[in-house]
Amino acid sequence: MFQPEDQSLIARVLRGDKDAFGALTAKHRDAIYSFAFRMIGDREQAYDASQEVFIRAYTRLDTFDQSRRFRSWLFAIAANICTDLLRRRGNRATILALDWTSDRPEVDGVSPLEAVTKMDLQSSVAAALQRLGEAERTVVILKHIHGFTYEEISEMTGMPVGTAKSHAHRARRKLAKLLEQAELEDAG
Repeated sequence: MFQPEDQSLIARVLRGDKDAFGALTAKHRDAIYSFAFRMIGDREQAYDASQEVFIRAYTRLDTFDQSRRFRSWLFAIAANICTDLLRRRGNRATILALDWTSDRPEVDGVSPLEAVTKMDLQSSVAAALQRLGEAERTVVILKHIHGFTYEEISEMTGMPVGTAKSHAHRARRKLAKLLEQAELEDAG
């Protein structure tokens, strides 16, 4: 998919305009950080990983195939960085210490009970995501949170489209079970 704004900024960066890369970073940083946080489960490590994504993108921008979407290319870099980080730390389970200041649900027109319920659900989903395998977590986050197609996910991760679909299907089933178990534990 052609994105004229990104293409224009990329052309400016390649001509030496560093401010243009700042604009690209500003445009995509929240989505990249969100992906990294959901993959890693730790705010500081997600911040470091997202910074690494933009450093790597800047240093390799001359290799970017401009027939591709820049956003997809960034997410591919992010997926690789997060996967490498998870492998280095042994993919051990992460205890999420969520700071809801940036993920707080809108409270205007919502009762405090509804706001707390939504926060609890977000926390349960975040914890359940951390219990998925790397490939399943990557696919489900890219597909269901960031809205990429299976074809884009295949391009980003290098896995066949059918494999991405299988991971998504398996991840949804696991998430449903994990969330059901969490609900039962909370009720008990």
